[in-house]
Amino acid sequence: MKPQYNQLYKSLFGIGAVVLCCVLLFHVLRSVPAGAQTQPAAGATGEQELDTRITTFFRTLQTGTSALAFATLLHDSPLSSDSTLVAALVNNVDNMNTQFDGILSWERHPDSKTIGSDIIVIRYILKYNEYPVIWSFAFYRKPPRTAVTGPTPNWVLVELQFDTSLLSRNL
Repeated sequence: MKPQYNQLYKSLFGIGAVVLCCVLLFHVLRSVPAGAQTQPAAGATGEQELDTRITTFFRTLQTGTSALAFATLLHDSPLSSDSTLVAALVNNVDNMNTQFDGILSWERHPDSKTIGSDIIVIRYILKYNEYPVIWSFAFYRKPPRTAVTGPTPNWVLVELQFDTSLLSRNL
């Protein structure tokens, strides 16, 4: 066999191997079920939605209607079933509003984080005229229910804390 044909066969064989690998890769990727693909991270869509809920909560607190603010924030939350807890939250926030001379503004604390794909902990600094207060909100993304039992809210508040002891916090 002539040397130039030998080189041609080697080139064709190399191109064929590359094409074969590409075809196999295409078929493997196409056969992956849609459910096996990864879901977007919780923070990708959840954090913006939750920031909006928290901002609405703070705006309502700022108007002096803390009972309405908590009723809205705790809607569909397991925390809302404890009327003593809700009354204490409303009372404490009303006292802070009086003691610290009203809410000026708020900002999100940079150490907010996701835990796994279904828990988000978001911290805010609520700035009163006289003093800042650190708020922590923990939300859980409940798995969807079947059509028989009804829809499930996407994110549910499962823990709420506020702290006026700035030195005890790891800011």
